[in-house]
Formats: sequence, C-alpha cells, structure tokens
Amino acid sequence: MKKNKSYTVAAEFVTGSYWDRVELLEGKRPEFTQERFNPVSIHNEAELVSQFGTKTPHSRYALLHYKIPRKKWANNSPVLLVHGASHYAKKAWLGSGATAGLAHALYEADIPVFALSFAHSHGDNYLQGLQIANALSRIQEITDALSVDIVCHSKGGVPARLYLTNLLEPYGAGYEDNLRKFIMLGAPNKGVDFPFRNLQANWFVLDRKINAPVACDSLYFYGRFIDCLHQSLYRDGGNFPGQSQLLYRWDDQYPVLGSARTLYEGGQDFYFHSRGIDLAIQEGGSLIERLLSHPLPEPISLYALAGTRNYFGVIPGESSAPSDGLVFVESALALEQMASNPKQIRAQTCLPLNHLELLYDEKAHGWVLDCLADNPSLQTGSIA
Repeated sequence: MKKNKSYTVAAEFVTGSYWDRVELLEGKRPEFTQERFNPVSIHNEAELVSQFGTKTPHSRYALLHYKIPRKKWANNSPVLLVHGASHYAKKAWLGSGATAGLAHALYEADIPVFALSFAHSHGDNYLQGLQIANALSRIQEITDALSVDIVCHSKGGVPARLYLTNLLEPYGAGYEDNLRKFIMLGAPNKGVDFPFRNLQANWFVLDRKINAPVACDSLYFYGRFIDCLHQSLYRDGGNFPGQSQLLYRWDDQYPVLGSARTLYEGGQDFYFHSRGIDLAIQEGGSLIERLLSHPLPEPISLYALAGTRNYFGVIPGESSAPSDGLVFVESALALEQMASNPKQIRAQTCLPLNHLELLYDEKAHGWVLDCLADNPSLQTGSIA
C-alpha cells in the first residue's frame, strides 16, 4: 500500500480490458463526503462497480486508469484524461463500437495516458478537483514527470480549473506548478443555461430516464403532474451535486422566449414549476463567476475545441445560438478571462461536431495530438 499525505492507493487491479492497470485512490482530506445518487446516476458498468466495490462510491474514492506506452515513460509528458458528466473513463475515452477513443490515439503516439473515473459522474466540482490534484501527484510519482498535460471533456474542465486557479488551496490542495497544457473539449468555460432554456429537454430526460438533471421540480408528464425534485439540479434534490455549479446566465445575449421564460426566471406554468436559474446559480456558489475572476497562472498553455453541430443524430440540441448541442460555442472558446497572459492562449478552434463527437471523432483526436505536439498550425487565438 503506497501513501502520501493526501491520498492512499487503496487497491490495484491488473485488468484484462484496455488499461494495463487501475488504482483505487482514496483521498484523505476531510472534505470528502458520501454524495447522493438516484437510480439513473448510480454506476452500472460491471468492471467499474467491481473496482469501486459499490454502485454508489464515497467521494473520497476515484479510479486512476493507465496504459503503459511501448517506450515506457520515455520522452512525452503524461496526459491525464478527465471525463465529463454522465461518463467514466471507459465510456469517455475508449470509444464505442467501431470507433476508437482518444486513449487509443494517445497510446499509438507513445504518450503515457492516464484517466480518472470519479465516484459520482455529476459530483461536486470541488471534491472532483481534489481528486484531480491527487491524480496528478500520483502520475508524477509513477512517471517521475515534472509536469502533466490535462485533456478534459465538458464538465471535467470545471474541477480542473478549480485546482489550477488555486481555489482549492483552503482545502490543502494548492496548485503545485505541475501542469504544462490544459486542453478542453466542449468545456463550459463560461457556463451553461441549457436546462432552463430548453423545456422539451426536461421532458426528454425524464421520459428516457437519462442520467442528467432537469430545471423544474414538478412537471406535467403523461397526463398528470409529477414531482421531479429528485431529478432536479436544486440542492434539496441532492442527486446532481455538481450541476448547479456549471450554470451561468446567457439570456442577455441570447434571449429566452415563450414558456421557457418562466422556466428560466422561476414560477408556475401550466406544464411545470421552476425555482429559476438564479436560485440554482446561488446554490452552486456562483462558481462560474468565481472561476472567471481567477485566471490560470503562467506558463500553463490553453487550448479550446468547440463543436458547431447542435444535433445528436436526428435529435435537436441547443439552438438559441451556435453550439455543440449543449454548450454554446462562445462558452467553449471563452479563454480570455482564463488566461493571466494572452500568450497562454494557443488555440481556439471549431469543428463541425456535436458534444459527444468531440470525444469520439478522429478529427477531434487529431486536434488534440496537434496540441500536444505544438503543431505550428495551431497559432495563438486561431479559430478554424
């Protein structure tokens, strides 16, 4: 059993799947809590449940998966992959069906690849940020690397920023100057307001039993009003603790019209009751506003990829403004307030992909590899 002051490697697994090794990291900080799960947010993937030892792990636990490159830890900086909401390492980074994930592309480029699986896929971003700090320390211990690169998808960018902006210092996890590149795929860098401006999406989430929150606490559903507080992002719903932390008002720039306005501002409509986005933002500690006032230190290099396809197959997503179906392009590319120095911004790029294709499409994989290789075509502030 290996230890340091902030975490313990509580268990190790030599797995028969893609990863060469998986470690169960146990965080030692007192802030870790047992977060709540509802039936759609518990873990069901057999290998993940076996390694966590439960479908509802305590937030002190995280899984660190890794693939040892053919050249061992040779020349390339290791990469930590940080998944977003509703995902875990295998689902996010190994692909599905005939599509290979980003982890394969990194391995083929002889890049040491590590990936986290959080205890709760919608977990509190502060607690996930503490696990990112632990994972970076563990990666450096394994590889002797002076610095690590992070590639994050969607919500995964928010806990990473909490660590990198030193906002976790009060919890004993101050930034340790151990990151070289921060690469973001569809990250809500200036937040999201998607659940509050898309009423149909709330019905869809409940009808399909999707692992995602809704913006209302009651809803007219198949002929009757139902209580959906358990599926909401409000604090007393309790099952999606990290979601209200992602919210930010975009209605001044992209107006919200019709009955969705009541959903946005709060109140009773014929079809639903909402407490409004302002309460949800307040319950999330206005985290996006806080992050926007704390830039990342030099010399971290910043890279952002935004998708411009707002359809998931034939299902429409966010259409109020250019988006990847969930995150506005402008939010995903919002790096100016993140940088202490404009020279940190190395790429702001758009590709015709939706929010999930940013994970799985080969064009996105090629873009990440270009970022890691300092491809000269990725010039400062370039938008393709």
